[in-house]
Amino acid sequence: MHKGTCIVNRSRSSTKINHLADVTPLFEFSRVVNSSLDVKFILGTVLLTLMGKLLLSKSVVLLKSRDKHFRIENSKGIPAGLASEEMFLPRVPKKSFALSNGRTTPTTQLFKSGIVQMFPIVSHDVVLGFFGIGRRAGDRKLSVTEKAFVEAIISISAAAIEKGIAFHEIKNVNRALDEKVQELRTLFELSKEFNSIFDREKLLKLFTFTLMGQVGASRYAVCLRDGETVSSRVDTKSLAEFKNVMFENISSPILVSDFQRKKILISLRERCASQGIVALIPLQVQNEVRGMLCLGDRLRGGVYSMADLEFIYSLGNLAIISLENTRLFYETVEKQRMENELNIAREIQKGLLPRSLPVIKGLDVAVLNISSKQVGGDYYDVIALENGNYAIAIGDVSGKGTPASLLMANVQATIRTLVHFNLPLSEMTMRVNHLICENTGNDKFITFFWGILDPRTRVFRYVNAGHNHPFVVRSTGSIERLKEGGIILGVMKAAAPYHEGSIQLSSGDVVVMFTDGISEAMNKEGVDYTEERVEQFLRNLAPSSAQGILENIQNEIARYTSGAPQSDDITLVVMKCVVINER
Repeated sequence: MHKGTCIVNRSRSSTKINHLADVTPLFEFSRVVNSSLDVKFILGTVLLTLMGKLLLSKSVVLLKSRDKHFRIENSKGIPAGLASEEMFLPRVPKKSFALSNGRTTPTTQLFKSGIVQMFPIVSHDVVLGFFGIGRRAGDRKLSVTEKAFVEAIISISAAAIEKGIAFHEIKNVNRALDEKVQELRTLFELSKEFNSIFDREKLLKLFTFTLMGQVGASRYAVCLRDGETVSSRVDTKSLAEFKNVMFENISSPILVSDFQRKKILISLRERCASQGIVALIPLQVQNEVRGMLCLGDRLRGGVYSMADLEFIYSLGNLAIISLENTRLFYETVEKQRMENELNIAREIQKGLLPRSLPVIKGLDVAVLNISSKQVGGDYYDVIALENGNYAIAIGDVSGKGTPASLLMANVQATIRTLVHFNLPLSEMTMRVNHLICENTGNDKFITFFWGILDPRTRVFRYVNAGHNHPFVVRSTGSIERLKEGGIILGVMKAAAPYHEGSIQLSSGDVVVMFTDGISEAMNKEGVDYTEERVEQFLRNLAPSSAQGILENIQNEIARYTSGAPQSDDITLVVMKCVVINER
């Protein structure tokens, strides 16, 4: 009895020792694979362990690349071309399965390469991939113990593989973040560089140098919507024909190979291909495409990734914004310079017009001059003559602004010179017309009215050179128009002499001279005030001083044009004959 007991105990001890001998390699294997986060090392260790234990000549491991897609990550004994393939499995089993040479399936090529059975790698009920084993010598099947060993090895390695994949993904994320941080630093530094330069040529040169340094394109072209094209190894004339097509159809970074199949874009794609252009990046300011960056192949090879295009897009927009800021800066400087010059011109023009009106016995005179811009082309003057008479003039130069004001100043100088020669009005008007025709182009002309008043007799002799006919409002309420004269000044040399008109004024009579800034003043709907309205307004005007009449007309025009910008220069000259003892 004692001897039997000893035999039984010895047998149990031997079984325990054999069991420990089987488990020990698994513990060692677990320690090795869990000590590393390198997926390639883990997969290689699993393959070598299985191949050594089962005496395999072929094996493979697939890992999930995306939903139901698996890529061969490691293999032994299968063709090199197959190792780069990605396989789609419509059904992803969680148990081992045998491969066969039946109908064509994603795993048929594996079977033809000698892989006969697949074991899933499962962690947390998710299939991470598969281990595949090849045929054994003599085509022996796996025993129950061997299959259990394979499943144990895969089960032990599953957690390590999952950790390794997660670690690899984290490394990739960190690497991508590091790249983004570096890109942001680069863009920040370049932004400071771009914003410190206000020279267009230097900005373009810095941009192209940066482009070559950061991107390394074999060729490029920077096409600006309103400007030149800067390029390297690209025929700009060829691209110019499709410049508008690019601006109208390309609103985000795109590879030329990804153009939609539209006829117009196919033509653009062919043109880009002929120039070696592979990518187009729009340069935008406030969502408006102001330029286009055309890029050739990368010098270091490979295609542009979306990350590459996004970085270049950010870089290009920094440059185009700086170019736009430079343009706006110089426009502001130029505008300020012109403002200063126009202010000086305005002061000079004010100095040319009468600073004060002479006191004329028996005559009340009021004037108004409002330019629609800083300087204008309207003119008026009241000039005392040596014989006691007075020359009164009003004119309107075609156009507005500085050119009109310069011609106005020239006319004024001519009038002030000629009027003292005591020539007939018609002859002086002819001379003024000839002088303007000889010294100005055909596109400039002047409507002009002037007359000479004898305060003693109150006779007013005048010539109207195409100007708005002044109104004469008699004290009786009747209205006359002063029409005698001739053609507009500056259009052509007059073939016939100007006609001189004459009227006799009496106490209470009012002469209203005006430019078309009064009759053509427009309301918000763009409708002119018209001379008919002026006449009707004067008919209903209550008796008043010259200044009162002028202010009433000014207020009427302001009321009519309320809410609309002033469309033209406004000039009014109102003179009223008064009883001498009224002063």
